[in-house]
Amino acid sequence: MCVCAGPAHTHTPAMRIHAVPQFQGALVESRAGLPSGCRALAGLAGLVLGAEVTEVQVGTGTSPTVGGIANHEVLLAHQDAQRAALSDVDEPVLTIGGDCSVDLVPVQRLGDDVTVLWFDAHADLNTPESSPSGAFHGMVLRSAMGEREVVLVGARSIDHGERALVGDGGRVRLVERADLATVAPGNREVYLHIDLDVLSPDEFSGMTYPEPDGLTVDELTRQVRRLSPEWTVVGAAITECVTTDETELAKLVPLLEAVGEVLGTKNG
Repeated sequence: MCVCAGPAHTHTPAMRIHAVPQFQGALVESRAGLPSGCRALAGLAGLVLGAEVTEVQVGTGTSPTVGGIANHEVLLAHQDAQRAALSDVDEPVLTIGGDCSVDLVPVQRLGDDVTVLWFDAHADLNTPESSPSGAFHGMVLRSAMGEREVVLVGARSIDHGERALVGDGGRVRLVERADLATVAPGNREVYLHIDLDVLSPDEFSGMTYPEPDGLTVDELTRQVRRLSPEWTVVGAAITECVTTDETELAKLVPLLEAVGEVLGTKNG
């Protein structure tokens, strides 16, 4: 279902926006705001970027925990819906969540040659066995990483079961607040994931799982813009928005513009 298309406020390459208003990957109380927050942010992104917005139809119910993953059956059905929505799409896609486990399918479809840049306050590297909650949004990067290079940016809440994968000797490179321009990409094609909790809650209050001492919107926007010219962004996501407040959402306009500028831009 197309929910909006508006005049471009910034020059962007051809792209699509997929809104996936999923809440079942999260278990905290604030998850109730994820569907409406997703739709509000996707609508704003469509206006700012002048891109078509398609809502991927997902369910509103829950299902039992299976194998340590809460809402397992519902989440599998949502993944099938995302695969179907992406099956005939050739242009770059910006996925708007919903909880950040909506990024599993978009990352997997790109293959292991694509580096993942994961901006998130949390590592999202738990397994069903190590997860303290069973919430799949805390396992999605572990599920999606495969053999690909992963750079985790801004994480400041890392569970015990995730630490072996992060930093020295681990599979995942950790960049705390450093400039991404100092990080030499192993693969030039990258997928950009932004969980809004990478931001400081003093800067933006509309995220699901706030953590103190995050980035400012300006810092995050500068980081995204500095992906060019070294990186080619072939897909992107912005997730975990729980607000519909227009004033609060307007704070994200510079970030949306930056994502639009880098998404799909071919760099030499």
